[in-house]
Amino acid sequence: MRRRPSRAAALAFALAASACARQKAGAARRLPPGDGVYLTGGLGADPSEAERLLGKGAFGHVFLPAVDLAAGGQWNATERPAPERPVSGLPVVLVVAAGNGFDAALTTPGPDSLAARIGDALSRAVAHRTAFGAVEGVALDLPFSESRAEAFGALVTRLRSRLSSELFLLASLRFAPGEKSREDFSRWLSGADGYLVALFGETAAADPAVIDALAKPWWALYAPSARGEGTDASGVRHLLNEGALAALTDDARVSLTHDLDLSESGTSGFLFHVSAPLEVGGMHFGPGDTISFHQPALSELLYHLGSDLTGKKLVRGRVVRLDGASDAERILTLEALTDVLQGRPLLPDLRVSVAREGASLRISAANATTHASLVSRTANWVEVDVPSGHIRDVTLGGFDRYEVFDADGRAVTPGRATRVRFFETLVGPRERLDDAAIVVAGRIPGDCCRFRQHLLAASGEELTGDWVAPPPEPTPTAAPRGKPKPAAKRR
Repeated sequence: MRRRPSRAAALAFALAASACARQKAGAARRLPPGDGVYLTGGLGADPSEAERLLGKGAFGHVFLPAVDLAAGGQWNATERPAPERPVSGLPVVLVVAAGNGFDAALTTPGPDSLAARIGDALSRAVAHRTAFGAVEGVALDLPFSESRAEAFGALVTRLRSRLSSELFLLASLRFAPGEKSREDFSRWLSGADGYLVALFGETAAADPAVIDALAKPWWALYAPSARGEGTDASGVRHLLNEGALAALTDDARVSLTHDLDLSESGTSGFLFHVSAPLEVGGMHFGPGDTISFHQPALSELLYHLGSDLTGKKLVRGRVVRLDGASDAERILTLEALTDVLQGRPLLPDLRVSVAREGASLRISAANATTHASLVSRTANWVEVDVPSGHIRDVTLGGFDRYEVFDADGRAVTPGRATRVRFFETLVGPRERLDDAAIVVAGRIPGDCCRFRQHLLAASGEELTGDWVAPPPEPTPTAAPRGKPKPAAKRR
């Protein structure tokens, strides 16, 4: 005769089954391996070109903006438009992003209200996720401090409950928790399936060894884009992307100084002093205004990409964040990043030619690659040798400035000069400079005029060219004579 289980045993069994079900439902979703790119401006104005570059084999994932949070009376969530057509061939991670002031939102009352605003916008984006492509997860790019980790963890848990179990959820980290708080930290952020950890860039302060010890899978995030800011005459502070940096280096209305106070390890600092009214990045500045920029060093990025992940067991890959709506607004372009991740050379290739035109020389220069030079007032130049001297005038074209020297490389007055050196502060990706010109008094000799160049690549390599002689002018050939007419016959 079988004995029926006691009511206590039945209750214990039910509780155990319930706990098992909860554990299964809350189990971490798998984070797939592979490198990725985070395009903060989406696929941009030419999604076909962006997709072509994404399909060149360097990436396993693409992160696209889906929800933006903006500060105001409260942090409001706004959905970002989907691409013109879904991304094909790569899984997509939708990003919820906010600025650096987001940490303050975690100190105000009403976390349920904040979670509801974010969750509603995110739910709408996820509901239309097929417009983005094959969506595999969501990343919360919401900066928070270690002191707000518990409040942030509560927000993550609420948002996790609104997502499909098929999608993973990443929490971004810009720091590594202290040793005493790591156990609590892991418990507070148990709603996240993994971390997106900033290891390179202005806001990065995480130690990959500490992150790996948190026993949760993670992706390493690198942010190499330059960032700028300036304050106009009315006291309004403007933020600028690296497209503005490229524009400022070519603008005669500003002067550039390298600011050592702004520079940090692995980062260059620049100050632009405005001398005349100008508009850059949609912002207006006037005489006396100053614009500052930080630019992380590409050489440091290359080092970190190769060393940060060595020996780390839980890292799934590298994600590089690129700002700007297209490669036209970037110094490190999506095309160049493809070369970075595939180990190709990262060197600009400035194609220079010198042509004689009457009493003047025309100097043409174009970068044949998508790789840029470093920003420098002295390291990037093209020099033309005019051994006859008698230089009457110099036209800059697309170059930023010029200096003149004698045959021994000493700075001299224009009347004694036999060499002209044209400087370009930044040789941008695939940039073509407007032609410069040198006007000479008298006839230009037939063996004139050799030239050379010098560049400092963004990767840190120095490129020095030997003197090159321009091709000789073709020797004019006499026009062929016609057949002689037969002499007239005498009668």
